[in-house]
Amino acid sequence: MVFGAGGFLGARICALLDDRGVEYRGLSRTRSEPYRRCDLTSMHPYALDTQIGMYKPTVIINAVGATLGEPAELVRANVIAVEALLASVRDHAGHARFVQLGSAAEYGGAPHGTSVDEQTPPQPLGPYGLTKLAGSELVMRAQRGGADAVVLRIFDVIGPGAPESTLTGRVIEDLRSRHLIEVGSLDVWRDFVDVRDVAEAVLAVALADATLPPVLNVGTGRATLARDVAGQLFELSGQPATIVDDADQETALGATWQQADTTLIGEQLGWSPKIALDQSLADSWASGQ
Repeated sequence: MVFGAGGFLGARICALLDDRGVEYRGLSRTRSEPYRRCDLTSMHPYALDTQIGMYKPTVIINAVGATLGEPAELVRANVIAVEALLASVRDHAGHARFVQLGSAAEYGGAPHGTSVDEQTPPQPLGPYGLTKLAGSELVMRAQRGGADAVVLRIFDVIGPGAPESTLTGRVIEDLRSRHLIEVGSLDVWRDFVDVRDVAEAVLAVALADATLPPVLNVGTGRATLARDVAGQLFELSGQPATIVDDADQETALGATWQQADTTLIGEQLGWSPKIALDQSLADSWASGQ
């Protein structure tokens, strides 16, 4: 079962499951067909229990989450929804593997030039990172209690279909609509990983027979300056445009550098990213997002 199947990551995971012939049920807050409508932030526990009990899944993938909004909205999507889903799985699908899609924002920033591994103490710097960490902590608590549960800390996801809440989605929309790129600070370094590679990592975790570590990083192991990414998209557009950024705007809340250490997921599952940044950006522009 894939919760959040209508989102950027969830939809790509479902597409890969389709491609591989893996039977699944997608559930989405905002879409109906082909997914069943399901809002973890507001539905009655009995309704959720009915869904879990009906399908008796072997794997639960939680791709539900909010990146923007008021703190209360972030808490509902990133913490309360996780707690509700964990409780229902515990009572009605106790042997299922629980895969939580976490975020690199849980780590916060790091010294320039360094990579963060799964043992790095989380130091989130804003409401999004704090709430994602709280959700991950619930999953890790369940894992310590005997549940088969894994948190994937995913770094900055890009690729075809990226929403405007992402750097690339926002830049592409600005280029196509008004030939003006207007963003916050571009003087930050991020580990940009293609959504198709992320889906492959999620599927590898979902289908692995072995017991897995409680946390696995998903990234490329290479940080790129956000200004360079925006510049590449500008070149791909072939259009006149102006880039306006606010170097003083604390959009990154001090987290100017993030780079994943992906040694552990490589050792455990043999996973590594396949899609280069240049290809991901070219595909994103060609797709319109």
